[in-house]
Amino acid sequence: MVIHTRVALAVVLLFGASMVANLSAQTTVSTPIVGFRKTTLPSGSVCIVPGFVKDPVYQSSSLISGQNFAVTGLTSGAFNESSFSDRPNYPTYYVEIVSGTYEGYTFDVQSNSASQVTVSGLPSQLNGQTVSIAIRPHYKLDDLAAGNNGLLDYSDAVNITNPDGSTTTRYFASGSWIAEDFASPAGHTVIYPGSGVVFSTGGASITTSGTVKTTKTAVPLYAAAVNYVGRLNPSGSSLVSGMNMAGILVPYTDGFNVPSFDGQMTTTSTYYSDGVETLDAGYSPLAPGATDAIPADSGVQVSVSSDTVWIMNSALTP
Repeated sequence: MVIHTRVALAVVLLFGASMVANLSAQTTVSTPIVGFRKTTLPSGSVCIVPGFVKDPVYQSSSLISGQNFAVTGLTSGAFNESSFSDRPNYPTYYVEIVSGTYEGYTFDVQSNSASQVTVSGLPSQLNGQTVSIAIRPHYKLDDLAAGNNGLLDYSDAVNITNPDGSTTTRYFASGSWIAEDFASPAGHTVIYPGSGVVFSTGGASITTSGTVKTTKTAVPLYAAAVNYVGRLNPSGSSLVSGMNMAGILVPYTDGFNVPSFDGQMTTTSTYYSDGVETLDAGYSPLAPGATDAIPADSGVQVSVSSDTVWIMNSALTP
C-alpha cells in the first residue's frame, strides 16, 4: 500500500511538569511528549484522524458521585461548557479516566465548581468509585487548521459524521471555520479522540500538533453511522493487525474499510472478524507479520450492527 501522507518534520520534545494559569489544583500535570506533524492533502477528499490530543490541565484521583468528579483547588466555572448565541455550542473540556476498567473513557464537562466537575454520560456502575482522571481541552477544528498552507475560503470543507448517521459540514473561512449557513463561527467544533473527519480540499497541507497519548482511548462506534476512526499514532502509519478491533466486531458481519489517501476515497482493502482474529476480504486470518497498514493521520470506515466501543491502545504500547 502506498502511503500518501508526507512528513515534512516530526518533532518530539519533553516539557517539564507545569500548572495551568488561573487554576490552583494540588496535583501537577505529568511530563508530556509533544510534537507536530505536517500532512499533505491531495485534491479531493481524505479521512483525517488527528494523532495528538491536548495536554491535560488537571490530574488527580477523584471520587465519583452521580455525574460528578470530586476535585480540589479549581476555579469555579473554568471548565464550563461553551454558551454562545451566534454559533453552535460545544463542550470545551472533557474528563478522561486514565486507570482501571474504564481507562480511556471520556466525558464532556458541563460545568465545574472549586470542588467538583459535572459531566454527562457517566455509567451508574462508577458511582462511589475512586478513579484516576485527567481533564483535557477538546481538540477542535481550529486546531486542525492551525499552520495550514493552501486551504481556500468558502471552498475547502470538512464533513463530520454524527451518531445518527447525519453529516455536519464546516467550511474554511479566514483562518477558522463556519457552519452550513456560511455565517455562524464554528471553529470550536469538537473532534473527539480517535474520531476522524472527511477533509475536502483542492490540495493543501495541514500541521497537526499536541501531546502523544500514553493511555488507552475509548472510541464509540454507532450502528446508524459509517464511523470514521483511527489510531492516535502521530509517528507513522498503523498496522491493521494492531487495531485491536476484532473482539468488538460481530463475526463475518461487521467490518471496516481502509479508504485511499489519493483524494478519491476508494476502498483499498476490507477486513472482518471471526470474533478473535482480524480477517481479510476473503475471510482468511491476516498472516503473521502482515504489513497491511493505514496512513498516518488517517483512519478507517467502520460499520457495526449495534453500538459498541473500540478500546484503542496507546501508540507507545508495543
